[in-house]
Amino acid sequence: MQLYEVILIGIAMSIDACALTISNCTTYKDSLNRKKELAMPITFGLFQGVMPLLGYFIGSLFKSFIGSALKFISAAIFLVLAIKIVVDLLKERNQEIKLSEVKTAKSHVAFTFAILLIQGIATSIDAFVIGITLVSVTFSIYLAVLIIAAVTFIFVLLALFFGKCLGKIFGSYAKWLGAAILFALSIKEFIEAII
Repeated sequence: MQLYEVILIGIAMSIDACALTISNCTTYKDSLNRKKELAMPITFGLFQGVMPLLGYFIGSLFKSFIGSALKFISAAIFLVLAIKIVVDLLKERNQEIKLSEVKTAKSHVAFTFAILLIQGIATSIDAFVIGITLVSVTFSIYLAVLIIAAVTFIFVLLALFFGKCLGKIFGSYAKWLGAAILFALSIKEFIEAII
């Protein structure tokens, strides 16, 4: 796995964190302060860096058993994650349609660090699985996870900065882009596995 692939993985993995950041900016706008806003890119970046490292170490334990099939496994993981993103997008669309049909009263909910911690874990589960594929990285794993964490931090910081504007401009297209990147990586890994 090359450097550009790790950067693409970082971009694809940061999409959920960006979407949550935009959602947080609109949902919890009354309870956000600078401290809580800055905590978002730090938390998401940290989890997106730590979880692939854990996945890498677990994947390394089984590398000798799965060595020849590693490219197929990587391709399958990327494909499953891409399909998961598409399925989640379709579910979100169905929920939005149902919510628009029923008018509900909004109650004020405060944004807490506990909510952010749960969001950090939820968005980084995919990164843990991606970490298993990083056993084929051609440079330092620490550099790879640092790149993923930095890309996530930067993208979430941008999402925080642009907040509602990004949500209105890109909407679900950002997640579709993440799914497309994972599909492309899946195809690339599969082609490399059969050649």
